[in-house]
Amino acid sequence: MSPAPRSLPIRYAPYPGEALDSWMEAVAARLNCPFTDVLSALGLPNRDPAAAALVLPRWTTLATPDELTAITEATGVPVDVLAAMTLQPYDGHAVVIVAGQRRVHRQLLWGRPGSRFCPACLEETGGRWQVTWRLGWSFACTRHHVLLADRCPACLRSPRLRSHPRREVPRPGLCSSASPGGGPRPGRCHHPLADTPATVLTPGGALEETQGLIGTALAAPDQVVHWPLYGPGGVPLRTALRDVKSLGALVLNHATTADLNPVASGAVLERLELYRTNPLSPRSQRHPSTQRSDLHSYYAPDDAAATAVAIAAALRILCAAHIPAAADAARWLTDRVAASGRALYPAGVVSVGGTLSPVLEAALRCSRESQIMPGYRLRHRTAIHSTRAPVNHDARAGRLPAGLWPEWALRLSPRHSNGRPVAKRTDELLAVACLLVGNTTSIQAATRQTGTDVTSHNVSTLLAEITRRSDCADVLHALILLADHLDQHGAPIDYARRRALFTKRARLIDPSCWSDLQRRLRSTHAPDVAHAQRWIFHTLTGSPPHLAHPGLTPAPGAQRQQYQRFRWRILPAEADLLTHTAQELLDEHGIDEPLQWTPRLPARVLRHLALPGPDPDSITVAQLHRAVPGGDFSIAQLARTLNTTTAHVICLLSQHPADWSPPRFRRTQHTATRLEQWRIWYERDHLSLQAIADREGISLATVRLAFLKNGVRLRPAGSYPGRPRRK
Repeated sequence: MSPAPRSLPIRYAPYPGEALDSWMEAVAARLNCPFTDVLSALGLPNRDPAAAALVLPRWTTLATPDELTAITEATGVPVDVLAAMTLQPYDGHAVVIVAGQRRVHRQLLWGRPGSRFCPACLEETGGRWQVTWRLGWSFACTRHHVLLADRCPACLRSPRLRSHPRREVPRPGLCSSASPGGGPRPGRCHHPLADTPATVLTPGGALEETQGLIGTALAAPDQVVHWPLYGPGGVPLRTALRDVKSLGALVLNHATTADLNPVASGAVLERLELYRTNPLSPRSQRHPSTQRSDLHSYYAPDDAAATAVAIAAALRILCAAHIPAAADAARWLTDRVAASGRALYPAGVVSVGGTLSPVLEAALRCSRESQIMPGYRLRHRTAIHSTRAPVNHDARAGRLPAGLWPEWALRLSPRHSNGRPVAKRTDELLAVACLLVGNTTSIQAATRQTGTDVTSHNVSTLLAEITRRSDCADVLHALILLADHLDQHGAPIDYARRRALFTKRARLIDPSCWSDLQRRLRSTHAPDVAHAQRWIFHTLTGSPPHLAHPGLTPAPGAQRQQYQRFRWRILPAEADLLTHTAQELLDEHGIDEPLQWTPRLPARVLRHLALPGPDPDSITVAQLHRAVPGGDFSIAQLARTLNTTTAHVICLLSQHPADWSPPRFRRTQHTATRLEQWRIWYERDHLSLQAIADREGISLATVRLAFLKNGVRLRPAGSYPGRPRRK
């Protein structure tokens, strides 16, 4: 047990930022006594109780509360000042201390033994050592514009690996390492460290700026780093330094001198190349059979030049304004890693660097976007800032129709110059692509889950075409936003349930109901009732008719074209009947859902995206209906009138049918839609035929004929009970 401390005969204040062992040695030198006498006066042990050998504890690494209290009683220096002279304030943030051994963990946060030093600072202060020089993150003296020195030029040893010899009087400013001669009791080197040559830095240059950023982060009282990439909230210091280490290791392992010319001067890069050409020390290497090419990922560089360049290059990425800018800044580095022989996909590049923060992980994933397949760009979401590793998102399949919603298919479908789509069944291919976003499922499984039968090759081919076209630059971005919207807000329609319920049904509307409506609407040939069946199936399930029951599936070629024509030429009265029938089918199964639905994204998030198709909302329903002429019309001419594409007009007419029939048939359709109201007026309110005709602005004959055709029993001429007689 150490004797109780007694007060020292002098009061010797530590320098600002000085290390604890440096100050204790300075006190011993001032008293001109062996180091062991000062230790006894401070109440500190002359050996480490946990070690068998007479080894002094590493007080600058870790001092116990009792030891700090004892020093305070003997010297009058406050405990908090003494604690700041150790590495304890940096524990868990900039270093990881192995408490039981009072040492820095070398494989975590680039911990390193010993201390670097600034020769000019040692000369000015008479040999006083800064505690921050012991951190692996310190590489430059911004006051004297030099790189810190790593070792004594005489004995080539790193200073302060061990405590000062107990029985010798300290000589501040001289190397206290054992002389190169060796022997059982070697002498001290005693080379004046102030004479150590130092590499000069450009004042205010990139390396000094980097050291300033690191120093500010290390001194932050809340241990939070606010570099631009991390956003206004910042991240813990440990997270930021872990990112710096991961990127710095990639720089040391893979960057060329040409890559680093913007970062450092020629003299610094020469030191870096000398460091990289020499093999790492044996303790820094794995067994030869398992040695990898990324050893610098595990140990802090032994050279200040290597540390400086690695950290400066890393901060050029981490100080980018946002994730896309960081991805651009990191692209050269991930390209170098890929050139080393590693197949770098977005997931693989993360594992190369180690444990990363989410924003750096996103930046590295995005940096590989131009070198990966479009499917991987969707899975890893590299088109947007929130890229992350894919997980299982198969539940999204139930929220997706087999064919993407018409408005979205219109906006995201690439087309040839003649207006034809570049791929058949594009809406189904886009629905599968939307399911792939952030998802681990295979393309083949995704096609089954969305209820379609397109092939994996078709999906991949369309995605490849999209990535090649400049007008489709942001289609993948839009698909990711759409998938995120479904994951976050869900969908009011369970498409998977509807596909299961209605795909096996061969009849969805009574043909007689359709025929009856057609007799009242048209005097010419009426559309095939099969198209009406297909319309209901398509509307209910979101699946194209060729995925319906075989009895409803249109034959390839002409029949499919006829159905598409039916969708945009449907009359409002016909659409009303089909909509009513479809709603009855939902009610029959107790499904409380809207008949149709389309996800809506805020206009601001789509405003600046480069998408191949027009915005469906750029033409209002009123504008559309005003432009539709009476009688037969050309869809191409209508598109020219509205200054848009034929696909746009077809999509709008399918969603909002227009009454394009000639005047005579238009009156017939009006009669069909108003008949029920006329019946109420006639049978309940006892209005006469002439009164109904006057209200509607039509002829008496029109009302009479409508009632006769639809089975309304006409009253005989004369009175009805309660009607006043004429005088």
